[in-house]
Amino acid sequence: MALIKGRSIRVLAVCGAGMGTSAFIKAKCENALRKFGIDAIVNVEVAANINQHVGGRCDVIFTSKNIAEGKLKPIVEEGVVPVIVMLNIMSTPEYEDKVEHILLPMFVEE
Repeated sequence: MALIKGRSIRVLAVCGAGMGTSAFIKAKCENALRKFGIDAIVNVEVAANINQHVGGRCDVIFTSKNIAEGKLKPIVEEGVVPVIVMLNIMSTPEYEDKVEHILLPMFVEE
């Protein structure tokens, strides 16, 4: 899936309960996206609400390894939307690394 440079993207920060963890992922994600000049609308969502139609709601998902290997496994395996898996959701350098090396290469010129 290609994202268009200069256009805003839709991001979901997904956790198991839709409470504190997803809000934390959202904040860290927003900071990393901003650092690389990516305009994004980041929303939070509980993993139980994610299904095969998530592609109509977002361009990319940020989540923890446990959620990616559990509830979101079908989404990951089918490639419905890119799922960026965080090994340490508290690590600012990991968010920045994933945005730079995974997300940025998905962008193409209009």
